[in-house]
Amino acid sequence: MIKILDYTTFSKELTTYTPYQYQLRVAELLFSGKNVILSVPTGAGKTWASVVPFLYAKQNSIEDFPQKMIYSLPLRTLANSIYSDVNDVLHKNSDLELASIQTGEYKNDEHFENDIIFSTIDQTLSSFLCFPLSLSKRQANINAGSLVGSYLVFDEFHLLDPKLSMATTLGMLRILGNLCRFCIMTATLSEKYIQELKTTLNAVVVSINDFPEDEIQISSLKVPEGKEYKKSIEVFEKTINAHDVIVRHKQKTIIICNRVEKAQRLYNDLVQDLEGFQNLQGLNAENIICLHSRFFDEDRKVKEDKLKELFGKNNSENAILISTQVIEAGMDISCDTMHVEISPINSFLQRAGRCARWEGQSGEIYVYDILSLDEKEMIESEEDDPETKQQIRTINNKYLPYDKELCETTFKYLKEISYLNKNIAQQLVDAILTTQEANNYSLIQQDNCNIAKIQESWNNCEKNMYSQTIRDIQSIELAIIDYNQIGHNIFIPYKYQTIGLFKWSFMKWAKDILATNEDVIFVAESNKNSQFIDWDTLDSEGYQLKPINDAYQLKNCYDIVFVDKSVFKYTVGAGLEPGTGNRISPLKPYTKEENQITEYHKDTFIQHNKAIIGCYEKIFKPKLTFTFKQLNAYWGEDIDWDKLIKVMICLHDYGKLNVAWQKPMKKLQELKGNYDPNEVLAHSDFNETTDKEIEKLSGVKNKPPHAGIGAYALIERAKEIIAFNRYEYLSNCISTAILKHHGVDTTTYPDFSISNVDYAQADSLFRANGINVRLIQKARRGHLIDSLPSIVNEWIIYMFFVRILRLCDQEATINFEKYLKQ
Repeated sequence: MIKILDYTTFSKELTTYTPYQYQLRVAELLFSGKNVILSVPTGAGKTWASVVPFLYAKQNSIEDFPQKMIYSLPLRTLANSIYSDVNDVLHKNSDLELASIQTGEYKNDEHFENDIIFSTIDQTLSSFLCFPLSLSKRQANINAGSLVGSYLVFDEFHLLDPKLSMATTLGMLRILGNLCRFCIMTATLSEKYIQELKTTLNAVVVSINDFPEDEIQISSLKVPEGKEYKKSIEVFEKTINAHDVIVRHKQKTIIICNRVEKAQRLYNDLVQDLEGFQNLQGLNAENIICLHSRFFDEDRKVKEDKLKELFGKNNSENAILISTQVIEAGMDISCDTMHVEISPINSFLQRAGRCARWEGQSGEIYVYDILSLDEKEMIESEEDDPETKQQIRTINNKYLPYDKELCETTFKYLKEISYLNKNIAQQLVDAILTTQEANNYSLIQQDNCNIAKIQESWNNCEKNMYSQTIRDIQSIELAIIDYNQIGHNIFIPYKYQTIGLFKWSFMKWAKDILATNEDVIFVAESNKNSQFIDWDTLDSEGYQLKPINDAYQLKNCYDIVFVDKSVFKYTVGAGLEPGTGNRISPLKPYTKEENQITEYHKDTFIQHNKAIIGCYEKIFKPKLTFTFKQLNAYWGEDIDWDKLIKVMICLHDYGKLNVAWQKPMKKLQELKGNYDPNEVLAHSDFNETTDKEIEKLSGVKNKPPHAGIGAYALIERAKEIIAFNRYEYLSNCISTAILKHHGVDTTTYPDFSISNVDYAQADSLFRANGINVRLIQKARRGHLIDSLPSIVNEWIIYMFFVRILRLCDQEATINFEKYLKQ
């Protein structure tokens, strides 16, 4: 149990304010071994309610708490914003470790190695499902184990897709059980749905309703002195327009549209209409910001930083923000005047959370209907296939991307109120969403929280499972090029920054463009005649542009589409739009392959394994006290996990003792020099760039694979090596980690023969680490499919083991001398 006084002092010194009672309750529950569902309004401090307990545990070396935190959000903008806010605080406390961020935009922790990670839900779930979006299939099993023994925070949980990412998250938490601690946070789920989550996950609900003393302290809830309410509501049965925005502007105005096209039009209208309005005097055009999903990364980052400054606390500058739902949650910004297009009640309340957020601030919220779509936004098609017709009906819904019925119901209820507070907000959520959320929950239960699809993903490690488990986004990545410069030349497609667009919106644009233009829209085709760009292996042979002449070819969803700048324009102010422009896609940093080792240095079999053990003991073991304890409860018996990890390490390269493997490696080392024929090698001196000729002479490229041999050797002697009650299942976990420590597709082992001399050199290492039996030294090739994990528990243990092995193997190969000292 935490000492409340110590925790309160720590939290206040870190955040500069005394923690609310509900925040103390969250910490108390987490430290007592409970999981939490936190339901508080926007702007009530839920981020620090979830983060401070982890920092406190780290700072005080509390062993009965996870040593890694993975904080997941549904949108990149939210992840960027909260990561920045938290890191700013951590930076001021030099004894606290800084956080890392892993999103589609920022990839500075692709292997989830840092102790504090901010990530999108897509990155977190795809990692657990063994198709991490930022890694190749070869590395697909590295990240899943990072969630074992971690503290998992899911912010803005209500924004997840009920049938996909939300269901998969629930399935993941049910599978992990006691192997993680978690905190789910939401502001706009119905009371009934929260109770359903509580039952499904065996968690404790913390609600602001239970802490009336906090309500009078939280600045986003406090009614300013002399005011009847904090936020007024006025509903118009007309569309939002620039004139209404201008005449109602005071100091800070935020406009939130449902579609990018509408946001762009309003931005352009506002920039043109600054003159002649008294209340806009002193408003700098640079302080009119448009932010949505159709900006290049660096431009969006500049805009995010500027709007956080302009709309943050203690900034008196005049400013207007026009945006879409990318800012409706998670961003700590506020305005005195807000204009929003109608959206479902949960979305509306998130938007309203960016109004009158600060203490002493009051605000006005104006809500507009969407009467019809502009003709240029409509799609028509002569095609008959059902998918095309359904997608066209979807995009022609004037409330896109939202459900029509929910928008209409929300609009009806909002017309009946004149102001907004916490109680009214919850009443609206319960009245409008309870039935739909009950239906959603029923579907989640029917599909058993996508657990079957999770297991399928573990088996095949294919990214095509993304649309079945996380998000069916129907998007196309767009890059702007100058075709006159590229033409028919070979080029590298993945070097361009791209902008994601809803596929069917782009097809509408493409249809209109292609009616009067040729050779302006292209896809990239590999010289290997593959339809899709191989983002994982980054094909060095290059690609060529192939023109698209029929817009409906694009429904096959190529990875990326290239458009000539003559038909698309891009401006820093409004972003990407159809039209003639001069800007082409900026280039992005490119490395040939993730963490690829292009130069090796000689080490022996014993040196390499001792270095890996040293790496494990330095990097992983000190942080595994909590995990080992939870693993015992998860597996159902006390197990020496440390010993098993070392057994796995010692056997992972057992196949390198194979005569057919050692012979070409020794030949390569002989050609390089510094050769001792009595050494059993793990690696030879080798430089990929300068040693290609001796590589051919040595025959090293033809050496047999080695991973499967160690897996087979363990299986053959598993009962003697693994002296635990359920040794057979544990041996499946460990042998699979060995089998797949270079790639997830390995299922076999080759012919092998290990000499007595080479075996004797390794035997002392084996015995020192618990392998006190004679291992098999010779066998014919075979399959190991029957020894792969078959139940959920085995998969989890395998993923925990293989992560440690792969990361330590990689690190020790680069710095073996450093870890030999360990």
